[in-house]
Amino acid sequence: MSMITTVRSQLLARKGSWPAICDRAGVSYSWLTKYAQGKITNPGSRQLEAVARCLESSNEQAAAVAPVEHREGGHA
Repeated sequence: MSMITTVRSQLLARKGSWPAICDRAGVSYSWLTKYAQGKITNPGSRQLEAVARCLESSNEQAAAVAPVEHREGGHA
């Protein structure tokens, strides 16, 4: 899967977070919505990489606070 497709699908999964993603990535809401809707088929590398970094850091933060599931026997 290409970076363009990967970032687009991650954005669609986080639609309610777009304003915050725009702020952190430094892209306009207009650009982000057009990109996520497939209206920008060849996005600039600066914008795409900024959004990808933002989404990646969000994934890492979510993983850091996610509860650890215990396996059988009580060990993580």
